[in-house]
Amino acid sequence: MVYKWVQRAQSWLFPSICQLCCAAGQPGLEICGPCAQELPWLIHTCHGCARPLPSDAPVSRCPDCLQQPPALDHCEALFGYREPVTTWVQNLKFHQDLAAAQLLGKLLADHLPTAPPDSLVIPVPLHRKRLAERGYNQALEIARPLRQRGYLLKPQYCRRHKPTHAQSDLPASRRRANLSDAFSASPQVRGQNVTLIDDVLTTGATLNELAATLKRAGALRVEARVIARTLRDHPAR
Repeated sequence: MVYKWVQRAQSWLFPSICQLCCAAGQPGLEICGPCAQELPWLIHTCHGCARPLPSDAPVSRCPDCLQQPPALDHCEALFGYREPVTTWVQNLKFHQDLAAAQLLGKLLADHLPTAPPDSLVIPVPLHRKRLAERGYNQALEIARPLRQRGYLLKPQYCRRHKPTHAQSDLPASRRRANLSDAFSASPQVRGQNVTLIDDVLTTGATLNELAATLKRAGALRVEARVIARTLRDHPAR
């Protein structure tokens, strides 16, 4: 109750301003309604890898996921990896723009259902060396607003103990090998449903390796929610 009162006071004292056009933002969001409608939303996507599907496709999974089911039980991306989302993600990852994390996290939270009982959220972890270099985990910062939807944020339940190369620097053929045995999971995930959070999905190698690790530790179901999915004509940088 106190937190909600503080939020209302902040909204009154410091009204939101749209980052794109400088008009008044929606309550609690630094984006206005018209600009929000113009964002590169993904509507009909594969439930296995979040790849866009034709609007009239009668199936919920792409041919690749039907032929070789991923470790993830479900995967959704909010946006295609296009402007202005690309700039927000890049500013968050490389220019310490934590306001971008707040905006992206709130947009994600607004499009998630209320959490089922004991639903755990685990942001994709960074290795301690990368965390020291950046100063924060961008996936964790994006995940924080999900607590307002009732999700239990448990970043300590999974860690990346192997210093891997950046996935964006590797061809798709080497990404899976790069992540082999990179993660470990706490026994506390046993019998739990887990939602993974990340900023950008390209091949899905990271999320699927992490999902497989969690299931080996006893997780019942592992889903993923990401901010953006790269499209074939717009690779991640």
